[in-house]
Amino acid sequence: MKARFLWLDMRATLGERKTWLAAGLMLYAAISMPFVAAKPPEHVRSALGGWFSTSDPFLLFLFIWTDLAMNKCILILGVVLAGSLLIRERETGQLAVLLSKPISPAAYFLTRTLSACAVMAVLYVGTHLAAAPLLARSVPGFRAGLFFASMAVHLFAAFFTVCFSALMSVLIQRRAMAGLASLLVLSLLVGMAFMGFYNPAWSGLSAFNPLTQGISVLGHVDDLRPGHVLTPIALLLGMNAAVLALGALRVRQWEV
Repeated sequence: MKARFLWLDMRATLGERKTWLAAGLMLYAAISMPFVAAKPPEHVRSALGGWFSTSDPFLLFLFIWTDLAMNKCILILGVVLAGSLLIRERETGQLAVLLSKPISPAAYFLTRTLSACAVMAVLYVGTHLAAAPLLARSVPGFRAGLFFASMAVHLFAAFFTVCFSALMSVLIQRRAMAGLASLLVLSLLVGMAFMGFYNPAWSGLSAFNPLTQGISVLGHVDDLRPGHVLTPIALLLGMNAAVLALGALRVRQWEV
């Protein structure tokens, strides 16, 4: 039953207007980023040369794609998809009816959050698959393997934005305040994602930032190995599981 509920909820979310607007946002990012990367400001070039010790045009593009486009997209999409999770149902009195079915509050929360993660995966992976042929023609030195390796790790950081927004929703229980809190915290994490690149002395502390783990492939472009992909994915899975556990624990305490 839970698997069918997840599938039905995912289909319903994919048909909502907010999801189509999110898809348009990601499509716009995919189309515009090659033009942005073609003529970046000189200070961006010099800064990247210092951080990564390279003038590789594809690495420059991958930084712009990850930081300016995908980090901002997953920040917004996470809040859009899960920022009001269970709040609307509770405000309209539907939650009591839904929970009268053979499903616990924690299971309902987890199913809805995993459904939002699945929608995020469809939008995120779909954007990369759709953009790859265009990027292969327009970005000098395009490396498909590195592009998709970065996508695989960053996808789990995208899941974190969904899980965290869902947690804020059930902790705060006010739609506007939960969305605002999610945006503020996630914006801070996004802003500090490359802190270990800017200042290597902070790399140890920045490892606790899920968004830093999501972009960690950029630090291994010349010697990428399976461990550089699987290790951050495993860490992000642990972080996401911890956030989901906190949300499920909070929902168990609700009085519907």
